[in-house]
Amino acid sequence: MRSDDIIVSSKDFNIKDILTCGQIFRYELCDNHAVVHSMDKKAILFNRNSTEIVIESEDKDYFHNYFDLDTDYTEIKRQLADMPLMREAINFGSGIRILKQNTYEMIISFIISANNNIPRIKGIIEKLCTGDHFPSAKELTELSLDQLKSTGLGYRARYLYNTSRTIDGGGFDYNIPLSLDGGSANKYLTDTLTGVGAKVADCILLFGYYKMDVFPVDTWIKKVYNDIFGDDLSPKVMRSKLIDLYGDLSGYAQQYLFYNKREEK
Repeated sequence: MRSDDIIVSSKDFNIKDILTCGQIFRYELCDNHAVVHSMDKKAILFNRNSTEIVIESEDKDYFHNYFDLDTDYTEIKRQLADMPLMREAINFGSGIRILKQNTYEMIISFIISANNNIPRIKGIIEKLCTGDHFPSAKELTELSLDQLKSTGLGYRARYLYNTSRTIDGGGFDYNIPLSLDGGSANKYLTDTLTGVGAKVADCILLFGYYKMDVFPVDTWIKKVYNDIFGDDLSPKVMRSKLIDLYGDLSGYAQQYLFYNKREEK
């Protein structure tokens, strides 16, 4: 053990749940450990024993915040437990924690994620990265549209081409969403960044801004919505009704519900 290792109780921390619940794409899940990348930083996670998990990194403070270790997930799950569909979802994904990821990395990653699957998303991001280095907006602007397309981005190449230039040119203010509620912040993102629709914007706000008054609506959440309300309305209406239902814990609820529904057998 190293003096700067983080030791975490496995009570509310499960490596597989955290890494495979749809919030992160730069990771490797191996037989006896996992590797997590965030911008130019890296952490290695493994089970020390049946009750403890070790997080090794060169930046202990960064990954303490990244894995949201100061938040009481036992209490969050207690508050959610009696809400619709939550008990089963919490039991299934009890070790989920919502990561506090880099905002810029989430913008780029979730633009790539639109109408895509996780293996392809991971592969595209890996091609854009140099080793452990996630490309800056400036570095992305130095790639031609054809070079971006060569990574497998397809029509999303144009989105990254435009959005990287918006960010690098100062046309996007990272601070604005911090002062807005989820709905207003969603509108700012969709109005400002190419390739960011309502669902992608909510993902950016949840995983890059840690805003909990959002509810990304995809195929799986549409199924969850139908299980609760028994109707089939627009994603915008679904989002609004789900946020009304789960309130300030909506972001947490979405992750438990999404993960459970996607893995449902």
